Amino acid sequence: MMNNHGKIFGTTSMGERGQVVIPSEAREELGIKAGEKFVVFGDAKRGTVILVKSEIMNKFANFFFYKSKRFEKIAKEIFDKTKDSDEEDEDEEDR
Repeated sequence: MMNNHGKIFGTTSMGERGQVVIPSEAREELGIKAGEKFVVFGDAKRGTVILVKSEIMNKFANFFFYKSKRFEKIAKEIFDKTKDSDEEDEDEEDR
């Protein structure tokens, strides 16, 4: 079954030790290997658990930090221009 959010691969259950088996079709199609690391998200109100491959989260984090550094540079340029403009206004007021 397909929807806009992905594919439903079946059902699973949690064992006594808290382990959940990911269905083989999902592992094959999503390229999940033994030992793969995941970031676990959850929403208690909705009763949902979401697993995201750690490598995907690392890519997102790298992208975010790259963009944030770029944003900081742009913000500094704007701040510096505003600061220079404010200093020019002060100089004019002193005259």
